[in-house]
Amino acid sequence: MGVESPHPGAKQQSTVVGIVTSSSDGLRLAGVSVSIKGTGQGVSTDEEGRYAIENVPTGAVLVFSMVGYTTKEETVGNRNMIDVILEPTTSDLEEVVVVGYGTQRRETITGSVASVKSAELMKSPTVNVSNALAGRLPGVVATQSSAEPGYDGASIRIRGTNTLGNSGPLIVIDGIPARAGGFERISPADIDNISVLKDASAAIYGARAANGVILITTKRGKTGKPSLSYTFNQAFSQPTVIPELADAVQYSEMRNELEIFKLPVDEWAAAQAAFRESGSYTRNDGSVLTAPASPEDMRLYADGSDPWGHPNTDWYGAALKNWSPQSQHNLQISGGTEDIKYLTSIGYQTQDAYYKKSATGYEQYDVRINLDANINKYISTKIGLLGRQEDRHFPTKSAATIFRMLMRGIPTEPAFWPNGMPGPDIEYGENPVVITTDQTGYDRDKRYYFQTNGQVDITIPWVEGLKFSGTASVDKYIKKTKRWEIPWYLYTWQGDYEDDGVTPLLVRGQRGPADPRLTQGDEDQLNVLLGGVLTYDRTFGDHTLNLLAGVNRETIRNDNFNAFRRYFISTSIDYLFAGGEAEKNNGGGAWERARLNYFGRVGYNFRSKYIAEFLWRYDGSYMFPESSRYGFFPGVMAGWMISEENFWKDGVPFVNYLKLRGSYGQMGNDNIEYDGTLQEYQYFSTYGFGTYIVGNELVKSLYESRVPNSFITWEVANNYNIGLDGQLMDNKFNFTVEWFKNRRESILWRRNASIPQTTGMTLPAENIGIVENGGWDFAVGYTDQFGDLSLTVGLNGGYAKNKIIFWDEAPGAPEWQQSTGRTINSGLYYIYDGVFRDEAEIAANTLDYSSVTNSLRPGDMKFVDYNNDGKITSDDRVRRDKNTIPTFQGGLNIGLQYKGFDLTLLFQGAAGGELRVGTDESGA
Repeated sequence: MGVESPHPGAKQQSTVVGIVTSSSDGLRLAGVSVSIKGTGQGVSTDEEGRYAIENVPTGAVLVFSMVGYTTKEETVGNRNMIDVILEPTTSDLEEVVVVGYGTQRRETITGSVASVKSAELMKSPTVNVSNALAGRLPGVVATQSSAEPGYDGASIRIRGTNTLGNSGPLIVIDGIPARAGGFERISPADIDNISVLKDASAAIYGARAANGVILITTKRGKTGKPSLSYTFNQAFSQPTVIPELADAVQYSEMRNELEIFKLPVDEWAAAQAAFRESGSYTRNDGSVLTAPASPEDMRLYADGSDPWGHPNTDWYGAALKNWSPQSQHNLQISGGTEDIKYLTSIGYQTQDAYYKKSATGYEQYDVRINLDANINKYISTKIGLLGRQEDRHFPTKSAATIFRMLMRGIPTEPAFWPNGMPGPDIEYGENPVVITTDQTGYDRDKRYYFQTNGQVDITIPWVEGLKFSGTASVDKYIKKTKRWEIPWYLYTWQGDYEDDGVTPLLVRGQRGPADPRLTQGDEDQLNVLLGGVLTYDRTFGDHTLNLLAGVNRETIRNDNFNAFRRYFISTSIDYLFAGGEAEKNNGGGAWERARLNYFGRVGYNFRSKYIAEFLWRYDGSYMFPESSRYGFFPGVMAGWMISEENFWKDGVPFVNYLKLRGSYGQMGNDNIEYDGTLQEYQYFSTYGFGTYIVGNELVKSLYESRVPNSFITWEVANNYNIGLDGQLMDNKFNFTVEWFKNRRESILWRRNASIPQTTGMTLPAENIGIVENGGWDFAVGYTDQFGDLSLTVGLNGGYAKNKIIFWDEAPGAPEWQQSTGRTINSGLYYIYDGVFRDEAEIAANTLDYSSVTNSLRPGDMKFVDYNNDGKITSDDRVRRDKNTIPTFQGGLNIGLQYKGFDLTLLFQGAAGGELRVGTDESGA
């Protein structure tokens, strides 16, 4: 008996699996067509770039094709696993973008997504990744408010400020949201790609994603021989602007002028001439006015011949260097086979401060290991490990305090005496140059991060296109702080000399605390995430269907402890055991948080011409009562590839690519104020904080601190976006233009403004706030080749402006002072109307200034009586429709490559914000 083969002469058949990636950035490609040459049989790669094609003869040829990439053929032979790298056909249209829970082809993206590659980030010398985003991505505002080592990260806003509370985006690293340690301190050499989700495309991340999402993808190993690379970056930073301070001569002249301006105006000129000539002035009434600084004093300040008696101190120059160095090192080894790939990265960073005798600095060590393994043709795994140590050390005073002291430093006082001893205190018993050193003690902050994450991908063999991915991550965070304050000394000279009659006699005075004291803290946090995602990706002729459903659970537990002691036996022993028994203290606390989330996505496209996508998220958060703990948040997106229409191809041939897209989505936000939303208790531990005396003993108390609101619910964001993408002139030019609007409702806010302060009441938060934010952003680019010279130019920008629609406005507030209808955090200001030049102007003044000053003096500012009541009061302040966040941001990138040489220029800027500089009313 015999069995006849349906394909006489056919060779053995098998299932072939593999991964398809892009050669330009190493990202996995979704939607690549994989077919058996000469047959109609084929499949498409899923969101992870994976494919599995069945019944492949051993001698068959597989064809890999995708729009924007060169078609590639692979002979199967005896292989059952074939990974393929496709070459892009154009360099200016990025075809693959990382999105929520996978990747998508650029041409099928319907949401607002901007991205930047590793190569661009590495061109920036900064050691803090957040600062490298400035000017590179449209709609992303990165504002750096501090250059202090270790705390120099930028505040990130995606399309401005959308709410009254926290407006920061959600950070997702290798698929894990809100990882301990954030993304600022990731080594730039470890990053493969950064994508920013700006509209409803972020809805799949639900809670905390209402302000946008930043997706960080780290580098992974590739097939090939071991590759070793070392990257070193040495940079020097400099303050943009340092205020110019008066020197000793200018300061003395101003002191003289202050005395002159106390005289009648008709005596000013004569008094000024007399002060310059002799140092004294005989008034019209015969009295003599002596100048605070004589002509001889001026000469000695100017020529520096008497540094003991007439110092001329540049306080900024005494404390600060011109440049601050920072460096980063990275060593990477990567490689692998078709079955296992690896990447190991070792990094080191260091930052110094601007202080000359610095006790300030930052040091970081990190190790990252990424592994990918194919267990068999159906199962593969990914593992990521990270260990990082951050060491920050500072003086006992903050940088803001030190710079304020430097700015207020009196130039006629020395920072150090000529013999090197520290000079006298300037104010409040302080000398800011000494404070920058470790003579006053130190403030130490050490942090340790241990991150692990794993993913198992299972291709379901009996259902083509079906795959399950399971994810788990465990992040451990340890923080140790230590603040050591010790007595220190300054020296004053009162004109006396040593016995030799030549050496000035300095008097030592103790400053700082009366005795050594130590404050120490420990914090320990554990983040755990477990999740699973089921995907189904199939192409049926001209129709492509992508389905995704998932669930994840997050828990966070934090424990902390602190202790304090003083009266140490020595300033050389900075450990708690060496402290005294009197006035010691300790405390601690703990908290837990949890979230449970369900999410899904349905995507469809017809010939990559008509595209639609539906997203949903069902989130549960610890923030809310059981009755409102879960919220459902949907999103819908659609796109039309106009350039694929025949009428467009025939009528506008120079436009190679044009797509119109739009999106709408709702997102819940639980990244809100915690204080007072749930039933909250305050715990008092020592006297001075409310401990009660019961039976002659101190008893710790627990009490309800405010009335809870059991009806609070989610803050809801409604996002609208319309975009147009295009390429023209043989893909040399590209552009993206977008309009957006975000309406935030049910914002948690208290009605305290409308409740009289005399009641003493603090009300619970309610879902009453409404804010609207809208604007536009754009990106245009040009790429061309001129022989051996390559040119790339990119221009991007964005505008976003918010306004408060409703919140708790104080009753009776005049229209010009109301926040409603104006931007968030707008300030109240008097309108400047000149200055009072002399006593005559003050005498002629008819307005009542008693509410703002006890007495008017020449040089005082005039203000506009805005409400025309004859008085200058707080009611005359007008609310400015601006805040510190710029409304416009932009960047210009220029790249030139010539025979292996690379020149990159980045120009970035922002406008539309304002910073209020507080006045100094101390009289110094």
